[in-house]
Amino acid sequence: MVRLSAVLLMLGLGCLEFGYIVAECAGPTMGIDSFLQLEAVLVKHLESYVDKVQNEQETISSYLTDIDNLHEHMNSPEEYYGNPINAFLTINRFASLWKHEIFDVLLENNTHSEYISAIDTEMDKKKLRGPTNEDLLIAAGNLLDMQELTRIPTSELANEVVLRDFYTDKNVTLSASECYEIGSSFYELQSYEYAAQWLQQARKRASLETSASASKIHILQHLALVYKKLNNTKLAYKLTNEILKLEPTNQEALNTKTLLETELLLDRIRISKVTVDEETDENHLEL
Repeated sequence: MVRLSAVLLMLGLGCLEFGYIVAECAGPTMGIDSFLQLEAVLVKHLESYVDKVQNEQETISSYLTDIDNLHEHMNSPEEYYGNPINAFLTINRFASLWKHEIFDVLLENNTHSEYISAIDTEMDKKKLRGPTNEDLLIAAGNLLDMQELTRIPTSELANEVVLRDFYTDKNVTLSASECYEIGSSFYELQSYEYAAQWLQQARKRASLETSASASKIHILQHLALVYKKLNNTKLAYKLTNEILKLEPTNQEALNTKTLLETELLLDRIRISKVTVDEETDENHLEL
């Protein structure tokens, strides 16, 4: 039912857009040749639009199927949420997947108001609320406590099975986007070593995933920030250059590169001064 609503929403939007374009373009003085040209334009743009709608529909349907699947096969919520990773992922779905991959897509369209209104009404009726950023950080803190206590390697946690895809009969592990969200949350908690490890896992997965929600550039930007906090200016500089290879006009990376180059130059000057001072001291001792 949810997937059907998403399909109908997309089809309804297509009809509204088509009607608007025709009303705007088809004036009473246009001749047959102009109508043919108009049809050619409509076909050209509508084909592109339909492709976009189908891609959005398939993506949203895929997310909804995964969530339905998870709810249907969850035997014990207490046991499931006893794992801090599962608790974090559930809250993060509201902060990331539901917001950016579903609602933001719907909000770009003009037919979302009835859908949003129905959700608000039911939430008020059942006195429900969505999780806040504070909830997400609390869940991240619990995950961090567990990792620090157990000393389980990040690579092992990242490969933990979080879902069983009953359609493909395959295990699903953490995605690049989910690793990125964990790393970003650990950064906010000022746990920079673990943040770097999770963001590196996100980077590795993004290179393998064809449709990673967390882009390589976002991952690299966050990694550069983390290594800057860890006083690893050289690695932060290297990552910034990787960003500029992918996007040469990225203004944030250009600004960061200038700052890092200044810091590296100052570091070299300090090292040279220390070396000179040490040599001077040794010469004094020889005298």
